Amino acid sequence: FVALKSPLVLAPVKFEASYFNYNYGYNSAARLDDKWIPSTQSGNAISIGGTWKTHFKKFNINADAATTISGEFVGNYIKASASFKQDSLFTFKGTFLTNSKSPNLNFSLNQSNYINYNWSENLKNERTRSLLFDLKSDKILNASAQITQIDNYTYFNEVIKPTQADKTINYLKLKVSKEFRLGKFALDNTVMYQRVAQGSSVFKVPELVTRNTLYFSDHLFKGDPMFLQVGVTLKYFTEYHANAYNPVLSEFHLQNDQKIGGYPVLDFFINAQVQRTRLYLKAEHFNAGFGKTADYYSAPNYPFRDFIVRFGLVWNFFI
Repeated sequence: FVALKSPLVLAPVKFEASYFNYNYGYNSAARLDDKWIPSTQSGNAISIGGTWKTHFKKFNINADAATTISGEFVGNYIKASASFKQDSLFTFKGTFLTNSKSPNLNFSLNQSNYINYNWSENLKNERTRSLLFDLKSDKILNASAQITQIDNYTYFNEVIKPTQADKTINYLKLKVSKEFRLGKFALDNTVMYQRVAQGSSVFKVPELVTRNTLYFSDHLFKGDPMFLQVGVTLKYFTEYHANAYNPVLSEFHLQNDQKIGGYPVLDFFINAQVQRTRLYLKAEHFNAGFGKTADYYSAPNYPFRDFIVRFGLVWNFFI
């Protein structure tokens, strides 16, 4: 890359260029009914880009951009952000991102001994526009709000065929985290709300996700030789039709037969430190046997792990 200091923008500008070669495919072409599935997708691409950053009083401004100027898979990327820091009270940041890129090659070309897993597709670029606002404050709370629009969203449908959405996906994500303390007790909370205003039939997310930890921490015994932390963590998300995993493609695809979520996972933990030695004991998913049926999944048809105990020890001989 080349660095250029411009008196006009009063900040360093950095330019870069890259060249890459790709070769994705199989040993030979395949024939499916009256259609030929090519053996490879290959080619070269050249991209150029640059970054710029500056600051003014309590403001920091950053910009980053890149574009592919040659090759079959053209695209571009622009990211700009501005942040304001009010001493140690809070930092507020706004970010705009626009991105155009081709879907991954699994969507474009696939060959398999399974008849339904053969395709060669000419797909449009996915175009994403996102606006993000971030507030970080140890004294108040951490919060973020993100609005995203996606054109030509690419996915595998219910019969596991590559498909592009014909409507724009409108996606909202709100996230808040805050820790409350009372003496030697603390409650650490993170809550996320998500809503898909258009395109919810193909872009599926849980409406509410939460992670909450209640713990006690203190130094024990005379001279405080041991630090001890004991607590419980709750993890939960609302029910939704999560995408199912396909092991043939190592990809996820749409399904509307099974919902996952709506189930709390509880972990109990003990952390301790004595001088250079640290240890932990964790009982993960200790509420697994509380219900009559084991109705908890990582993904449709993939059960979540049962109750398990983990123990760890770290002994540093030197500091």
